[in-house]
Amino acid sequence: MVRSEREFLEKRIVQHYVNFAKHEKRITVNHFLQEQIPRPTIYRIIKKYEEFGAIGDKPRVGRPKKLSTQQLNRLKRLTDQKTGVSLRQIQPEFNVDISTLSRQLKAMGITYRKKKRAPKYTDKQLDEIPTRARRLCRALSEDNVEFVLDDEKYFLLHNESISANRGFYTSDPSVAPPEVKFKRTKKFESKIMVWIAVSEYGISEPFFSQQKQAITKTTYLNNCIKARLMPFIQNNHSKRNVLFWPDLARSHYAHQVIEYLDENNIRFVSEQENPQNCPQARPIETFWSILEQMVYAGG
Repeated sequence: MVRSEREFLEKRIVQHYVNFAKHEKRITVNHFLQEQIPRPTIYRIIKKYEEFGAIGDKPRVGRPKKLSTQQLNRLKRLTDQKTGVSLRQIQPEFNVDISTLSRQLKAMGITYRKKKRAPKYTDKQLDEIPTRARRLCRALSEDNVEFVLDDEKYFLLHNESISANRGFYTSDPSVAPPEVKFKRTKKFESKIMVWIAVSEYGISEPFFSQQKQAITKTTYLNNCIKARLMPFIQNNHSKRNVLFWPDLARSHYAHQVIEYLDENNIRFVSEQENPQNCPQARPIETFWSILEQMVYAGG
């Protein structure tokens, strides 16, 4: 019986007890027994009315606070925009259960988030990225330019490389410092490689390969460029308007690859003009991020 049904039954029993039975319990009990209401339930409702003069639930004051305002401020200072923080480590300072700390953090809008991966820049890259990005932006602003990007993503076959410190607490991830938000990782492990090309018109046929090292120039040329990129361009684009923006992997700018693109009149971003380690400028990275979440959703 839900709460609304229970309250309605209590109201009916009390009204009958007061207005019709004239406080004769036996009359009220016999009446509601015909409706197959349990005898103990009828007596309990009448007794509650006689003791308290009402049948509704008393107002609830809620859970008492276990942490003072000063302690809550201290908890926020220890966790917000911090990495390497363990609730088990700071729990003795507050003398409450870990679940209490977790609940208070949630009430303050501070949640635990996994670190995102980001490349580690060299000083030379930091100097070159803005210049190359501006040049690429000017190329994109040309009339009728159709950008085509390609990239490959490597998916690990195990979770052994997952760091023990895999996340951080924050109330606003947009203002979290880079050293808190990101973790620096290497990706040279046994993995499944997935290659695709993308543009505003869709996604090419993907190429899958089990890899121990980075993709080779021969594999890239034959299985990616010839077998998948060229059909994608021919089926979805005007070749004279295409500007191909490859990833900066060494195999992407191999001599054989450059020759093939030139022979087939595919204009591409040169290695000297391609921004280094600039995932935020390549929308294909967003696709990889979504796909990675789906692949590793089950842990």
